Amino acid sequence: MTNQTNKKERKSRLKALKFPPVLFTLAILLSFLVVNAYDYFSSNPFLFAQSGGGQQEFTLRTYLNGYVGVGGNIDGKTNPALKANVGDTVKVNIVNGENLMHDFAVEELGVKTSHVMRKDEAASVTFKVSTDGTYNYYCTVPGHRAAGMEGQLIVGRGSGRQPEPAKPVGVSYISRNASDLPPPLNRGYSTTVHITLEAIEVIAEIEPGTTYDFWTFNGTVPGPFIRVRVNDTVVVHFRNAANSTMSHSVDFHAVTGPGGGAKATQTPPGQETMFTFKALNPGVYVYHCASPHIPTHLAFGLYGLILVEPENGLPPVDREFYVMQGDFYTVWPVGTQGHQEFDSQKLNDEEPTYVVFNGRWRGLTGNYVMKANVGETVRIFFGVGGPNVISSFHVIGEIFDRVYPEGDLVSSPLQSVQTTLVPAGGSTVVEFVLQVPADYILVDHSLTRTIDKGALAILTAYGASDPDVYNVESTSSGGH
Repeated sequence: MTNQTNKKERKSRLKALKFPPVLFTLAILLSFLVVNAYDYFSSNPFLFAQSGGGQQEFTLRTYLNGYVGVGGNIDGKTNPALKANVGDTVKVNIVNGENLMHDFAVEELGVKTSHVMRKDEAASVTFKVSTDGTYNYYCTVPGHRAAGMEGQLIVGRGSGRQPEPAKPVGVSYISRNASDLPPPLNRGYSTTVHITLEAIEVIAEIEPGTTYDFWTFNGTVPGPFIRVRVNDTVVVHFRNAANSTMSHSVDFHAVTGPGGGAKATQTPPGQETMFTFKALNPGVYVYHCASPHIPTHLAFGLYGLILVEPENGLPPVDREFYVMQGDFYTVWPVGTQGHQEFDSQKLNDEEPTYVVFNGRWRGLTGNYVMKANVGETVRIFFGVGGPNVISSFHVIGEIFDRVYPEGDLVSSPLQSVQTTLVPAGGSTVVEFVLQVPADYILVDHSLTRTIDKGALAILTAYGASDPDVYNVESTSSGGH
């Protein structure tokens, strides 16, 4: 009897403790929502108010091809996005993954670690983030950022940042004057020729109201036009300015020898190197910097042309001009006022912001046009410094009477050519007679580059009209 009574009492007490079915279901549902809401919001911090005040800590292992995240949700990721809220205190630890010098910097925030030199050596930096935006972090050791050591720090919603104001310029006009080239040699013998090139990093306008950091030979883009004769012995004196931030060098496509001279001229800031070569082959050749990361150095403007004249020289003409095309890669689009910054991702993707002649958006126009007279024969030495874009070189309103494709001065020239292809790292020579007065427009006939990215120059021909060649019956607007 006692056992039966106890069982009845226990059942009665359990009944009294049971939730009504509806309340029990609601309790389970509420628990589910709380757990999942926590997971959702904790993985989406930007859904919270953007006033932070918390602490974020990240550890990155450093390698030449990128930073690798250690721990948390960045573990194993290369150049991971580091996320924080406005007001957070951020600590970044770096641990060297190899025996190379590395560091970590966010230039816009004034943040930088000390260098780590040896494998497993560590450094850290702590800073507070107070402004919403997306900031690039990278290694400041020359060439390492371009090699892959770059990622993003996203603060708050990561809204796009604006460029800094335009900076004071170091040179008034970055474009080398297209008429600035030495005259024909007019000598029938070989000799020793000394040339001096200096790598100079300068700030100049890439378009009106917009400055950019250029790397140049002798202070302009392109570098000087060099003229020698076949079988000349050429002594190259190469200097790197003391205030340069990078090592620089020169690779002559006219050189037969290691790296075209690049191996002999890897030159730190403030130093000078020298080498000698014999100009064995006549032609028009590109020269350029060949220090790592090579495409980056070319994308800042480090290129030029060297002419190796044949034994008997070139046929005489009335005017010679020097024009080079190059592609530039910046964070902001054409037309942005302020100081443009280099964009290594666009370089790697081969998506140039600017494609220009002589280093500047429409640089050979206005006060810097080329000038000639009707009846004169014009010769243009044209090269492509690149680093990536091939040119479809064309002069609107003219036909090339003679074209020396790819800088070949040995073979007979092509005749009556409308447009000629010039590869990156290549050249051509075109000649034509000016028959009527006009503003002749030099373009890359991949015309987006001309209309939108800046590859446009003007050759103005002065003189009397010739109605038999060209006659205007009526005038209209538009077109070229």
